[in-house]
Amino acid sequence: MAKIKLLYNGADIYSKVSLNYCVHEMHAEKESDSLVLRFNDPKGQWSSWDPQTGDTVSVEYENDKSGEMFVSAISPQNGLITLRALSMPLGSKSRATKSWESIGFLALCEEVAGKHGLGFENFGVEDQTYDWIAQDNEDDFSFLQRLCNLEGCQMLVYDKKLVVYSEKYMEGQDAKGDLEVGINGEFTYSDTRKHGYGKCEIYAGLLSGSATDSDGDPDRILRAPDSLRVNSAGEADRFAKGLLRNANKYGMTGVFVRSLKTEYAAASILNLKTEKASGWDGKIFLSTVRHDLVKNKTTFLFRKVFLAY
Repeated sequence: MAKIKLLYNGADIYSKVSLNYCVHEMHAEKESDSLVLRFNDPKGQWSSWDPQTGDTVSVEYENDKSGEMFVSAISPQNGLITLRALSMPLGSKSRATKSWESIGFLALCEEVAGKHGLGFENFGVEDQTYDWIAQDNEDDFSFLQRLCNLEGCQMLVYDKKLVVYSEKYMEGQDAKGDLEVGINGEFTYSDTRKHGYGKCEIYAGLLSGSATDSDGDPDRILRAPDSLRVNSAGEADRFAKGLLRNANKYGMTGVFVRSLKTEYAAASILNLKTEKASGWDGKIFLSTVRHDLVKNKTTFLFRKVFLAY
């Protein structure tokens, strides 16, 4: 059995501690990856080491590598100490106000990444240029997430790197393998597509845009906030498509639990095979993957790929 490698501020401390809880949770969008560790500490050893928020920690086990993460909370209690770490830099919640003229989406991503000491990588993103765009009393990553939603993209932070990807590009990739849920598998699937939005409308001054979804409810219309500024009718249509995709893409979702499978991470494309629900077989997008390295199990949250638009 492979040994857990636990790096704290660059040093492997696994052999020096008694780890009784270790959960690594990865998210493909909208949430920071997290790592929660709990140690037996009856002699107060951790206090003598003087751990601090902002310290770095990472865990490696077989194929699962959390990447370097930042300690966000330290909680000693009754001979135990619990550490929580996040992939997102701790200073990322500071709000800012700024505007740009004639700047590209990817240039904005690189600027945010550099400001927080992160590298930058993109997958399949079609760059767009904004005549004018503003960040209004928002933290940098909320601002960037808002743009991603408009552009049909998503973002995540892994191992001190900001990754932005086109959802349609990622979902169009070949599956990396099969995930089989056998006859005794623990799973819950849900199909809410008929309750989705049939249309998105944007009205911004004299400009307007729209997008439609034939699988949604034609009587349900998603309307963009009045504060959304657009610079052209083409941009309004593009934003409407991005907002509609973001609202409807979770129409077919599921969760299942398997014995530990560390070879798959969030944002992976896989082929699902479920013995008791074969109608759900096909390509899925892993939205959240939760590895419990002590209990030896993995929880997968997924949605079916959404290639309609």
